[in-house]
Amino acid sequence: MQRLLFRIAWPSLVASLLFLTSCAAAAVYLGMRQGETVRRLEEDLHARRIVDDLLGHLAELIEIGLHGDESGRERADALADAVPRLLDEFEATSGPEPQEVAIAHRLASAFHRYREAEGAGGGGAADRAALAILETDVRQAVRDLDGRIAEETARSLAAMHQAASWTAWALAGVGLMATVAGLFFGYSVASGLERAMVRAEELSALGQMAAGMAHELRNPLTAISMLVQLQREKAERDGPPPEDLTIIEREIARMEERLGAFIDYARPSRPRWRRIDLRDVAAATLGLIQGRAAKHRVEVRFAPPADPVPVRADAEQIGRALVNLAMNAIDAMPLGGRLTLTMTGAADGFVEVAVDDTGPGVDPKVLPRLFEPFFTGKEAGLGLGLPISARIARDHGGRLTAANRPEGGARFLLRLPTARIRESTRA
Repeated sequence: MQRLLFRIAWPSLVASLLFLTSCAAAAVYLGMRQGETVRRLEEDLHARRIVDDLLGHLAELIEIGLHGDESGRERADALADAVPRLLDEFEATSGPEPQEVAIAHRLASAFHRYREAEGAGGGGAADRAALAILETDVRQAVRDLDGRIAEETARSLAAMHQAASWTAWALAGVGLMATVAGLFFGYSVASGLERAMVRAEELSALGQMAAGMAHELRNPLTAISMLVQLQREKAERDGPPPEDLTIIEREIARMEERLGAFIDYARPSRPRWRRIDLRDVAAATLGLIQGRAAKHRVEVRFAPPADPVPVRADAEQIGRALVNLAMNAIDAMPLGGRLTLTMTGAADGFVEVAVDDTGPGVDPKVLPRLFEPFFTGKEAGLGLGLPISARIARDHGGRLTAANRPEGGARFLLRLPTARIRESTRA
């Protein structure tokens, strides 16, 4: 169930994280662009205010000069003192363009010449010369500066509109992508759920059928086996040859074995939890398969760790899983080879038991189906050994995986939580 939930949830989680990251990045970038545009626009508007003040001061100075009224001299001096302060304020704004700075310098120089001509005094021609500088050089410089600032303001407004357009398109794109991704992942999840439900229904029906068939046939088979054993001696005198009865008995035992496998898969027993040393279970498993390994000329290697490997598990079920893995490894090496069992601790607190063989390995096309019930590559196999072992691993909070080793052969890796992890989880 957890694996199914993970398969359903992880595509949506990954897609959500991708969309969240992309939206956050786009928001930060667009926010920076918008902030920069607003800052530049504020600077341009501030500069426009300064230029407007300069134009107003110059117009008033020109008007006072044209009238030649001595009563306006005090006002003219105040206006003349304000112009340099406005120029200093303009140059103090952050980031003026080089051309604007050049125009401001030209304006300051022209205004300085106006003040020198005005200060020369004498009236008449001197006043007209100062007024001419004010009307031509100074006012033209202010108008040039006003034109440059107007162009910069227009560019800032265009940049702001462009940033707003980018924001709209970005939001539309994210919305479209989210819609498409939602439909895609929704369809994938729905398809996966449908397949899982169909598969679960098939397995449930098959399991119920197998359990019913096993219960119906086990008792008659037991009775037949007992009768065969009792009648074997009598059959040596006047009945079928004992060889036939031996075959019958062997086939009945074979049928019982198959039916037992069906029952184990259709109605698994609950684990009986207790604290065990995984080294002892592995050693007992290898002791059970030593005879078959020797018959197939398979060398068995196991170097247990020096320290105990405590796990909270059902020793019988873990031993059954390891026997299945070891027997499959031996069957994969009919001409002999080497079976190696290693036991190591993982960084996440789990213990990993690897069963390696030197056989031909597993066909890559078959790997994804190894743990499907009733799928087998053996002529006489049922295809339940690996599924039962995988379910035992899941029932214990672990996992069973299969892969081909780079140096050849197959590796089955059984991961189990240590007793410390399971006890902390229960606490």
